[in-house]
Amino acid sequence: MTSNLKRAASALGIAGLLLGVGVAHAQFDLGSQRAGTSSGAFLKIGVGARAVGMGEAFVAVANDPSTIVWNPAGLASILRQEVQFSHAAWPGDITYDYLVYVMPSRRLGGSLAIQLGMLGTQMDQTDEYHPFGTGTTFSYSDFVAGVAYGRRWTDKLLIGAGIKYVREDLGSQVGGPVSSTTLVDLGSIYYLGYGSVRIATSLSNFGPEMAPGGTYLSPYSGETRSYDGFDPPIQFRYGLAFEAFENPRQRLTVSTEILQPADNSQRIKAGLEWVWQRRFALRSGYNFNADVMRFSAGAGVVLPMSLTQGSFDYTFTDGGPLGSVNRMSLGFRF
Repeated sequence: MTSNLKRAASALGIAGLLLGVGVAHAQFDLGSQRAGTSSGAFLKIGVGARAVGMGEAFVAVANDPSTIVWNPAGLASILRQEVQFSHAAWPGDITYDYLVYVMPSRRLGGSLAIQLGMLGTQMDQTDEYHPFGTGTTFSYSDFVAGVAYGRRWTDKLLIGAGIKYVREDLGSQVGGPVSSTTLVDLGSIYYLGYGSVRIATSLSNFGPEMAPGGTYLSPYSGETRSYDGFDPPIQFRYGLAFEAFENPRQRLTVSTEILQPADNSQRIKAGLEWVWQRRFALRSGYNFNADVMRFSAGAGVVLPMSLTQGSFDYTFTDGGPLGSVNRMSLGFRF
């Protein structure tokens, strides 16, 4: 890349960062009045220590297995078989585990991926007579499973799509409701032709509302009623990423992203990743107008093996009054 192209890429990236900060200070509240109105809210939790370490500004980076969550178009950039396991220790003794397997296919002209995710915790049953617990515990769990496909449509354009089944169990062991639905993800990445600058968009969790089956007895009127349904947490992302500098020894990636969820106000995010000798990485990111979970930082290491290549990534997120969130990802490339 020539020096002029490098300067153009850097100027464009800095402009994107300044735009993100400016919009964040404008405090756009579009969607804030719908906060807390979606089902399957666990789908909004970031997956992959690397992506979260960059402040979740990953829609235009999207080049590891976790891209199946952020932007399925990124699967097209994965040219070898890869498997990644991610674990998040969430506040309230909640754990979120995710497994992704990516398989490039010449016959399909792209890469196919499978995903499995499980969020769960144990809770004490309470009622109006036993506010401190009845002595019975039950499980709360969320589950997602799906497939996605990404391919290179042209030399500059990558596209991808996925479909997934989502199930939410709100304590069926003690009479709680269970809901499920099928959702769709779509994404694209376009390289502008100026160095490594690319722009990307994705639409996640698009589909019908989630409504528990069966009926319940209203404690107020005594009537038998059906459960109401709520929309899934639809999210639209668009962003920009580029390598500020890259040579055989090191690489610095800059990324910005704007997230518009259907059930909350707009989020402005930015992240950095510095890689040394393709073996060690440092990352940091910031969510400019989030209430909590604003700052993230982490590191990663690549471990060469005889027949495979392993990787380990860790990220810390400052949760403020909620406490810190620790994420770890373990990957293998065949």
